[in-house]
Amino acid sequence: MNVLKRLLLITLLLPITAFAAKKECGVKPSYDITINKESVHIFNKKDDLTIMPNGNVVLNNRSILPNPSLQKKLVYFQQDLRQQLPLLEQQSLNLLLEVKMTFEQAIKNHISNDSELKSELNKLYKRLVKLLHASIITENGNTQFSYQHFNNIKKEGEDIGQHILYNVVGGSILHFEFFKNLGAVKQIAKNEWKAQKSKLKAFEAHVCSVITDIDVQYKQILTQLNQSINN
Repeated sequence: MNVLKRLLLITLLLPITAFAAKKECGVKPSYDITINKESVHIFNKKDDLTIMPNGNVVLNNRSILPNPSLQKKLVYFQQDLRQQLPLLEQQSLNLLLEVKMTFEQAIKNHISNDSELKSELNKLYKRLVKLLHASIITENGNTQFSYQHFNNIKKEGEDIGQHILYNVVGGSILHFEFFKNLGAVKQIAKNEWKAQKSKLKAFEAHVCSVITDIDVQYKQILTQLNQSINN
């Protein structure tokens, strides 16, 4: 029976490991971001940009005095990052918790209030939170954003789900109870995900919108700063 319970858990929650929709956002960041009280630092192997709260900047180890218009834009941009990235992290955590609790209630309603099953559910939830925090995390007022983890979050989430599935099922895929209950397992998963689908799609679009806006602003600012150096 333990195998069946774990299979049910994974069948219900495997879609979470891909963080909702399969459609990818058209914008993929190519830079890490570190935010603290002193500055906002945006960097990769090509460009290294530090923005102070007053709009002063250092680009590739060179201090630049921006014109008033650009300085104002820099002030607003770093303020936006200070607000949007921690908010995006918290919204993602809230959604994961909400979906986890939804399926926890579904399991309770359709099977039992089994402590072992709840334990397995929490293990998977914690691994997904850890995956999210590899992409974006705020600690002690400092925020770190890793573009490589962010861009690969769906792939890494799917890998987590598959890894758990293989470990749990092992050589027991021919277990009679699994086949006997497969229809019921699929129906529960289908019903719950149907109820969550619109919410998840809306959040996916929200994440893409935030990241796209940040990317557009960053590229515009970088272009303007390079132009000011060359003039």
